[in-house]
Amino acid sequence: MKTIQRTSPPSCLAHQPANQSWDGFIGSPCHASVRQGLQCEQQLLCCYCESEVHDRDSHIEHMEPRSWNPARTYDHSNLALSCNGGNANHCGHFKDHQSAHSWDASRFLPPHEPATAKLLRYLPNGSIAPTSEDRDKASYLIGYLGLDCARLTDRRRRHAQCLIATLGDEPDVDLVDWLRQEYLHADGDGRLKEFYSLSKQILEP
Repeated sequence: MKTIQRTSPPSCLAHQPANQSWDGFIGSPCHASVRQGLQCEQQLLCCYCESEVHDRDSHIEHMEPRSWNPARTYDHSNLALSCNGGNANHCGHFKDHQSAHSWDASRFLPPHEPATAKLLRYLPNGSIAPTSEDRDKASYLIGYLGLDCARLTDRRRRHAQCLIATLGDEPDVDLVDWLRQEYLHADGDGRLKEFYSLSKQILEP
């Protein structure tokens, strides 16, 4: 899970009516500003699984669910951009509607915390596993967000296989440099290629 660097929230967030529903906020100019800001923050990757996000298959996510703490509905520090997870197989919609785990503030670490990235490791076969940092929190995040679902595992496996095949048995230095530039740095539009953390483990072991 890539560490996300926070930027300043749009000023309009502080002026939302107290009794306004989130559904009433969706589609407003402020909602569009928040989404655009989150896209830039996250370099157009899902906050959880690092899939590429597009307007048609993503949503503004409340990391602490609104049902648990309505007071944080317009709290920028609680907002991130999540993919829709296919048929809600993983990430934001999965955690809110299908996860076998419930919200646990003591075990959830947001992707904006540098410690979160240290909890997870990505294997060439596409699987995701806890590191030795804090296995309980890592296992909770994986299960709560569905990060070990078959859909993501297969996509990560194919991504890893492509990189490993490109590297070959004896990688050329120039090729490695090119791959690092291509997969670990944003392009001119500020977009990173998906599965940054997996790419980093392969290209910068």
